[in-house]
Amino acid sequence: MNEETPKASKLPLWLIIFTTLAVMVSGFLLFPNDDGQRDRLLSILGTNNRGTLLNPVVMMADMPLTDQQGEAWLWQEQAPKWRLLLPFVGTCEDACRDFLYTSRQVHIRLDKKTQRVKRVFLNLGAPLDDEMNAFLKKEHPYLTVVRGDLAEFSAFIGSTNAQWTSENSRLFLVDQQGVAMMFYTPEHDGSDLLGDLKHLIKYSPEL
Repeated sequence: MNEETPKASKLPLWLIIFTTLAVMVSGFLLFPNDDGQRDRLLSILGTNNRGTLLNPVVMMADMPLTDQQGEAWLWQEQAPKWRLLLPFVGTCEDACRDFLYTSRQVHIRLDKKTQRVKRVFLNLGAPLDDEMNAFLKKEHPYLTVVRGDLAEFSAFIGSTNAQWTSENSRLFLVDQQGVAMMFYTPEHDGSDLLGDLKHLIKYSPEL
């Protein structure tokens, strides 16, 4: 019995090592360093994702943005989180407001993991009017509002399969490095977005 005790005591150490390696591997997969690694990641996610994989992915961190005061808003200076990006032009009509509502409810349902996700409202048109500002302040107080150029965003997203236009609302999922990698249409429901977020949060390290 005494001879078996040292072997048994080593088991937790091996479990710790195995768990650590698993986290490192998953972190490597979810933080690709080049296009080849990112393609492998998208291939893996493509087996069980509910949203549509963006092809090709778009480095949103390369697009100049400002906050509502006109100051530069840089992805690289933000805390590394998964972000739900909703671009819109002109008036935020039904589809736009539905996405705002859905993303808010999904964010709430993440419960203890809400801190891993931020929502970003990308205004590609004129400055928001008083009515819209009041609506966002009341209904979406934790929403980040930024501004960008319509032509630049169209050039960024135009070569992808998203088929985004000012009339075709899309919600984009952006990873912790500022890469837009998945999108959702009005035909997707909240459970689709929630399922993907839970999966990605579970297998990505918190930075």
